[in-house]
Amino acid sequence: FISPFFGFISRFRGVPQGGRLFLADYALLGGLPTGDIGGHPQFVAAPLCLLWLSPRGDLLPVAIQLSQDPGPCSPVFLPGGPGWALAKLWVRGAHFVLHEMVT
Repeated sequence: FISPFFGFISRFRGVPQGGRLFLADYALLGGLPTGDIGGHPQFVAAPLCLLWLSPRGDLLPVAIQLSQDPGPCSPVFLPGGPGWALAKLWVRGAHFVLHEMVT
């Protein structure tokens, strides 16, 4: 998962990285059974989200993969790129589902 981001992460070279990169892994959601609403199947992603702690203390997403399995069917979304806003929405939904499962 991390290797496609090396080019993107290299933009942060001037910023000390010690302990500033985090991976939010929602693997527990993989294969989770879902139901239907109004006859339409529902889906839950099991994303990987790479986060960066800025010097100001903001935790910012810098890369998202919506599947646990890398490959051509599981693209990596980067800030400002196509699908970025939708990928963040899927991560937020996965975070909510995981929170409800474990609390």
